[in-house]
Order: sequence, then structure tokens, then C-alpha cells
Amino acid sequence: MSQQEVIRLLFSFGFMTDSSESGPPTTGKLREGRGNGKSGEGKPTRVRTVLNEKQLHTLRTCYNANPRPDALMKEQLVEMTGLSPRVIRVWFQNKRCKDKKKAILMKQMQQQEKEVTAVE
Repeated sequence: MSQQEVIRLLFSFGFMTDSSESGPPTTGKLREGRGNGKSGEGKPTRVRTVLNEKQLHTLRTCYNANPRPDALMKEQLVEMTGLSPRVIRVWFQNKRCKDKKKAILMKQMQQQEKEVTAVE
């Protein structure tokens, strides 16, 4: 399935957010300090962005079609989800990392099963 087909599919199922659902209330807000107990010192830190189900579904659908979207696809995801480009980029990076870790873990488990059956 091409990226354009995925986009058409998402639009047809209504996964384009309207202005009232432009993002979670915590998106882009800053908190002072670095959690070191000293008030007012250090860089402000971002509050964790919370994704709603619609945004997650859109991101997962696009990821399943292409885990490495190009700039155009990312820009379309920004418009569809109401999230910032940085949040989109980081979400895809984290998802690829999680999938890689899961694949490595599965390979190790299969290796251990082979070793156990070979001993018996």
C-alpha cells in the first residue's frame, strides 16, 4: 500500500482532526527546572505529550504502511493529527526502536528454545 493510498484511507475514515481536537492540552507546554529540587534554575522542560486514540491509530496505520515516512508524509501527519513535527518524528523513532528491541528479544527466545531442545 502506497503512502498516498494510506492518506486517502485515513481521510475517508475521518481521521482528519478538526480544530477542536488539534492536540492534547499538554502539547508544547513547558515546566520550569530539571527536577533537581531547585526552583527557577536550568532549562524549562517539556510536559509529556499525551496522544489520543485517533492520533495513535493514524500514526500506527501510517507506520504499518511505511516505518520511515518521507517529509511529505510527515507533514500530512502533522495536519491530520494536530501534533507538532517533532512529536511525529520522535514517535516514529521510538516505534522503530521498540520494534527492533522486540525482534531481538524474539530471536534470543527462539535461540534459547533451540538450545533447550538440543540438550534434551
